[in-house]
Amino acid sequence: MRSLEQLVAQVHRAQDARTRRYLEHAGLRVSCRAGCAFCCHALVTVGLAEAQYLRKRLEPHVLERLEVEGVARLQRIRREKHSADFPGRYFAEANPCPLLTPEATCSAYSARPLACRGVLTDLEAHYCAPGAIPELKGEKLLRYRQQLRPYHGPEHYLKRPWRSSERLAHSLWAQEQALRGFTVVGELASMLYLLGQEEFQAALVQGKRAVRDHLKGLGVLGGEWGFWVD
Repeated sequence: MRSLEQLVAQVHRAQDARTRRYLEHAGLRVSCRAGCAFCCHALVTVGLAEAQYLRKRLEPHVLERLEVEGVARLQRIRREKHSADFPGRYFAEANPCPLLTPEATCSAYSARPLACRGVLTDLEAHYCAPGAIPELKGEKLLRYRQQLRPYHGPEHYLKRPWRSSERLAHSLWAQEQALRGFTVVGELASMLYLLGQEEFQAALVQGKRAVRDHLKGLGVLGGEWGFWVD
């Protein structure tokens, strides 16, 4: 849907503008740079419209990588969607996003979803490494805690961009529901993979009930960390 593509581009611009204004007003400089990709090892939640927008902008070699990675992530979701600590354990394993390049940059940076746009920090980048915070002890832990400010949270990430991206994502899902009649929300890599599968594409055409049945058949519907359709 052309209107949904325009809507996604609009909310991405809105998030970027909000972040710029906030950083300028607060006098903050983020430590996030090209080549620093620690946060790109986390599970990312994305809605259907953003996933479709992103997939159209992926290079062929990335789509090929998703054919393998998407299956693996769907299997993990099916097994562990009811485990409360699944995202934390997955991040600690340092599984890279399939969109990462060998230079540790995002191959689709300009089209990255809201969940990625909201993750920023002004502290040293090494704190973002998988498993870094749980491993802090003694003086190192004290030094880390002394650097935290009221504008941080969760942990050392900047609170305002994080919350803004969440609000815009929920708003986008609601607008997609109004335009399409439903939305699908799930893990990024596996959603991108599903969008390349004929069965899932056919279910999207048939509507909400068909999509729910398809995801249920895959074993990834529901649970704390599974897909949901609304």
